[in-house]
Amino acid sequence: MRVAFHTIGCKLNQYETEAIREQFEARGYTVVDFREPADVYVVNSCTVTKKADGDARRLLRNAKRRSPSALVVATGCYAQTDADALAAMPEVDLVLGNQEKGRAADLVAAGRDAGAVHVGDILECHAFGAADVQSFAEHTRAFLKIQDGCDSCCAYCKVPLARGPNRSRPFADALAQVRRLCDAGHREIVLIGVHLGTYGRDLDPPRSLPELLTAILAEDRPDRLRLSSVEPLEFTDGLTDVLARHAGRLCRHLHIPLQSGCDRTLARMNRRYTAAQYSDLVHRLADRIPGIAIGADVLVGFPGEADDDFTETLRLCETLPLAYLHVFSYSVREGTAAATMPGHVRPDIVKTRCRALIELSKRRRESFLGTLVGTTQRVLLEQAQDDVVEGLTDTYARVYLPVGSARPNTLVSARITGVEGEVCRGAIE
Repeated sequence: MRVAFHTIGCKLNQYETEAIREQFEARGYTVVDFREPADVYVVNSCTVTKKADGDARRLLRNAKRRSPSALVVATGCYAQTDADALAAMPEVDLVLGNQEKGRAADLVAAGRDAGAVHVGDILECHAFGAADVQSFAEHTRAFLKIQDGCDSCCAYCKVPLARGPNRSRPFADALAQVRRLCDAGHREIVLIGVHLGTYGRDLDPPRSLPELLTAILAEDRPDRLRLSSVEPLEFTDGLTDVLARHAGRLCRHLHIPLQSGCDRTLARMNRRYTAAQYSDLVHRLADRIPGIAIGADVLVGFPGEADDDFTETLRLCETLPLAYLHVFSYSVREGTAAATMPGHVRPDIVKTRCRALIELSKRRRESFLGTLVGTTQRVLLEQAQDDVVEGLTDTYARVYLPVGSARPNTLVSARITGVEGEVCRGAIE
């Protein structure tokens, strides 16, 4: 039996697809590329934007067209929040919610007679779903989910409806999972979650992200530890101290969502910080951790965003020591507070504003990569292609090095000699 997977969206979905893959492999399935004929297709969906919903529907239709007799499964956040719409698609055989991912292979084994929809009430889910992954096949870096859910309820965001309330992986289990991934050969581990900085607040007794980082770093492995996105208000003094004290092994790369640089818009988004607070945080981190790469999400076209509001956002981003921006257009999400707000911004205006931020991001990325030229960086090699081997610095800069004796999944010291677009060139020292 052949099974194929396609993941849309965030690192959590990527992690959970790996967990589902291991379920099927344990049952003897052969994993094939999603573009190949298969007996089972699984689409792990996202619902952050309308485009993500549309991508899921397109992939599900393509799967059934490719193999008409295959069992086609829709799971993930779109499946969690709009199961009926997916179940109504003639191409879809099973719809599984986020809680049901942990028994996806069992439900598929039961076949179509098991019923088309298995979606529980995620808002009543208060236990952390383990979804353990033994290893990330053919990857040097491994993701580890240590937190799930969100209690913030930002006005534009559907994630709380898709992921449920905040919940954390037990402390000892998190440490055990790190060791297991290291035993599988992974040199770098990326800690992931919806609200990573809230890790441990719900545990008994309560723990914290700085405590977990300190415990992981007290051991010899992994060689590098990376954090995924962390919200501005989740940066405690303790977290900043750990980041500064272990800079390098704890990667000097942070993604801190901004969303808007206008206080009026931030308040209407239900983001509980000001532009000045965000600015202070970014400057403080840049001062404490030399060479750090900080990125930010910016949401464009939130209902009621006037020209002056956007100008405030653009000006703030121009003043901050950021290495890049992730720019998103606002998308109406049913069930969120913003969906019924007046003042929706015209698409052509949104497009123009996005273009201005994307151009700024390009300049910032080029500038940051330029600061690496002439320096020696530790690079975790990932794969060889043609005459180069590529890898990542702890600041998430991609580096191309000449193919030589260095092998993938090794850490090397490399002298950065130049920049070509989004990539650094260098030589192993």
